[in-house]
Amino acid sequence: MKMMNRGRSQRFARPLTLAVLLLLANDSWGRGIEYQETDTLPFVENILFTTSHVGFVSEDGRLFALERTTERVEQLDVELFAQQFPKPWPPKPFDPYSYDPRILRASSGQEFAQVPGVCDEGVYTDHEIRYQQRRFPDVLKPCTTVSAIEIVGNQVWFGTLQHSEAGEESAEGVIVQAVDKKQKLATITVKSGLTGWPILMLREDPVTHTIWVATDRGLNQIDRQFRVIWTRYWHEDFDSSTGRSRISLIPTRHSSNAFAVLGRELGVQDWQAYGQAVRTIPSTLAGRGVFKDFQWLLYDTHMSGTPLGQSYFPHELNGLVPFVIQAAESPNPKLHSFGLSNICKFDDARVRAFVKTLASKTSVDSADRYVIADCLERWARPTRFVR
Repeated sequence: MKMMNRGRSQRFARPLTLAVLLLLANDSWGRGIEYQETDTLPFVENILFTTSHVGFVSEDGRLFALERTTERVEQLDVELFAQQFPKPWPPKPFDPYSYDPRILRASSGQEFAQVPGVCDEGVYTDHEIRYQQRRFPDVLKPCTTVSAIEIVGNQVWFGTLQHSEAGEESAEGVIVQAVDKKQKLATITVKSGLTGWPILMLREDPVTHTIWVATDRGLNQIDRQFRVIWTRYWHEDFDSSTGRSRISLIPTRHSSNAFAVLGRELGVQDWQAYGQAVRTIPSTLAGRGVFKDFQWLLYDTHMSGTPLGQSYFPHELNGLVPFVIQAAESPNPKLHSFGLSNICKFDDARVRAFVKTLASKTSVDSADRYVIADCLERWARPTRFVR
């Protein structure tokens, strides 16, 4: 069974049975067990405001500043971001470590407690929302779970999702209702112009007095008449001037450049050399199965087990080997884990030499031993390529 090598937030994860917990013990996972394209996009966990910029804090540590006038987004380091958005920041909109009831916070600091709804695999549990120590009379469907919240005047805005076996599914989009009574005021969905689901964040902009919505694919602004007035999608590609990976916000949905994403996740240092290696890969390999534009490469590098439909990656990808080895050698645990989990998917003499050297200096109680053993077992199998 293939599973995720590395995952996204467990912020919305529903309670798991013991059997499932044991099954997933050796693999981290995100919205679902299987990799999805949105797993590499910024997962917004906080939004900050100044008169000139809007800041976005991604769960993986990336920090972005959007200039209001030019709509240009820049990724900043911790020091520059703190200068642009001085602390103290508003409290995080949720408690990532809380269990049922889970705490959700409006930007004002007001808290809602929620027991999520689950209606899947024969389990039917209605959600329950409490506000100011009392059951809140919400207008949501029983199986809906609240993923984000904001209070705007006498309105409460709910971002929603619905749990399923595969992860999170779309539920009701954004629901707006009265704070003091059970009255629905608006329903805002993908059909209305939202970039996707689930809803990760809702925040009122103190400068424009619009509501910012962060989803797994992008950002929206909604005005006080509940109209979607601004839509942008996260997109990662090579910067034309530097050759480095760069995140931008674009008006239409488009898949990120798979090699730009992979380079960032490998912690590439020499982007010029990496770009040259990428350019040697023939475009005839771009499509495979349901995947286009080398998106299958991201799928395979984020899943455990052998690459999709083959024992190893095609030899034409072996130009990437030095960068995967570099990641596997990194002292950064995240880079090391990602590089090491993918190194033996390449059939290359440099990989075998690297693994043999690694084996000679790896302690018997190291987790790396499992990867080394898997490599040795893989090399003992017949080689199989499917083009």
